[in-house]
Amino acid sequence: MSSFPAPQNLPAYLISNYLPFNLFLAEPYGNALFSSHWHDHVMEMIYVEKGRMQLFIGGYSYTGVEGDIFLIEEGQIHGAYLIEKEEVPAYYAVLINKSILLTAESMHIVHEPLLNGKLSFPRCIQAGDDNYKDLKELILNIAGEYNTKKSGYELVIKSYLYQLIVTLTRVYGYEANDSKSERGNRRKIEELRDVMMYVEEHYGEQFNLNDISKIARMSPYHFCRTFKKITGQTFIEYVNLCRIRKGEEMILNSSLPITQIAHRVGFNNINYFNRVFRKYRLCSPSEFRKQTVQAMRSSTELN
Repeated sequence: MSSFPAPQNLPAYLISNYLPFNLFLAEPYGNALFSSHWHDHVMEMIYVEKGRMQLFIGGYSYTGVEGDIFLIEEGQIHGAYLIEKEEVPAYYAVLINKSILLTAESMHIVHEPLLNGKLSFPRCIQAGDDNYKDLKELILNIAGEYNTKKSGYELVIKSYLYQLIVTLTRVYGYEANDSKSERGNRRKIEELRDVMMYVEEHYGEQFNLNDISKIARMSPYHFCRTFKKITGQTFIEYVNLCRIRKGEEMILNSSLPITQIAHRVGFNNINYFNRVFRKYRLCSPSEFRKQTVQAMRSSTELN
């Protein structure tokens, strides 16, 4: 399953209300494995199965290599990017919706501090850790059940999820860091989330850096530096990626002319739209529409 989640506080996609979990094996979008975003009430684990990737999590940069496990707490802005264009890593992203686990059924099973945000975890767990093998096995077991979907796989996955969460809480859980530097970092992230939500809602408009930096309550210079540090992208790169995603949706779901789509998503110059679209999709918008139509026809003929 490929995933390119919207950069806003959307809940994790779920298999069902019964199973508060989903698993993504994402494909790159340009140089982005997934663009910067965050989840409310959702904890995410990323297991790097093969290759390398650059991750930005909660304002810190990491190089993820084969075997690394990253823990991403709810509300943390995170994104991941290719290190080399020719080297596309394989990885699993396990998303666990804590708001659904927080039920009368599960409260006596799952450690309450994990669910109410009173615990924090190391961002990266590596092969040398004493408990690494158990965590890796649980993640791969979840992935195996999800991919094969044998009878009763939902129950098996849920049992693995509880084991995973209890293991994390027992072994790695510690009181959340409330130092001055961490409070400052959280404040910056909250301010950038305001900007990201604004872009998501107003992507078709033209942005003025002075106005945008005011939303973040920073000077333009400080805003640009902070945005790049926390997300791994420049603000312009982030806006362009958001606009291209929206343009792709319009190409897939409408018969609007490409020129009109370009204007609707904020590109006043059709040539620039084509150039940026090709950067991320490796084809022009017209070619993308043609390929999509051909794929749909082939699927219909097979069925």
